[in-house]
Amino acid sequence: MTEWHIYIDGASSCNPGESGAGIVVYDRNGTEIDRKSVYLGEMTNNMAEYEALLYALKEAESASVNNVFIYTDSLLVANQIPGKYKTNNATLRKYVERARNIIQTFNRFELRYIRREKNIVADKLAKEAANRKGVGG
Repeated sequence: MTEWHIYIDGASSCNPGESGAGIVVYDRNGTEIDRKSVYLGEMTNNMAEYEALLYALKEAESASVNNVFIYTDSLLVANQIPGKYKTNNATLRKYVERARNIIQTFNRFELRYIRREKNIVADKLAKEAANRKGVGG
């Protein structure tokens, strides 16, 4: 039974602006498995946060991971996915729907809000990607 702990972050140079996603994956023992810095193009910061989430979920799904724990410093993402916050924006609603569809494929899923100070690596990777302007990730 596989278990991943994934730290995610999205960043935009402006809002909207050049954006990036940072993803850091650890196994159940805290050993880093992978890290990604993904250039996303121009979008809002909230969209970048959701892109990071979707990227992480798709990676876990394609690796047939059973238990997924996501850590984010986005209060919006942490509260919209479980339905604590309403999602009135149509674009963000599509992100929420896509994420929930993938989440259903896992045996166990948890989404935890963490303070920005606990998300330094993913934050750095997201900012690096946003500043790359299309150079591979």
